[in-house]
Amino acid sequence: MILRALLLLTGAVALAGSIAVDRPERFSITAPCGLLVIVVAAGAIAADAVPLRRVPLACSAASLVLGGVLVVGRGEIQIPVAAAIVALQVAALAAQSRGGVPRIMRSR
Repeated sequence: MILRALLLLTGAVALAGSIAVDRPERFSITAPCGLLVIVVAAGAIAADAVPLRRVPLACSAASLVLGGVLVVGRGEIQIPVAAAIVALQVAALAAQSRGGVPRIMRSR
């Protein structure tokens, strides 16, 4: 839960920095956030793999990839990438609070 909150907070900081700061200086905010997302997402992957929580694991793996894109990507790509990190963590928190399986996927 703490790793998820860190990912959510880091994604929100990267999103706010991407929106508030102009292009060349934006990288000074998003690059450290991207590195932090990579490190924390790797830990979240390990935490979600044992015991297996499929939806949070998929969200953590996608966040790891998006963290790399946040570090390497330049220009206008940083805003949607940071927003995607935030959205993935909200989805993972929702799935984790429901037991790991979204309501749509549960059998009746």
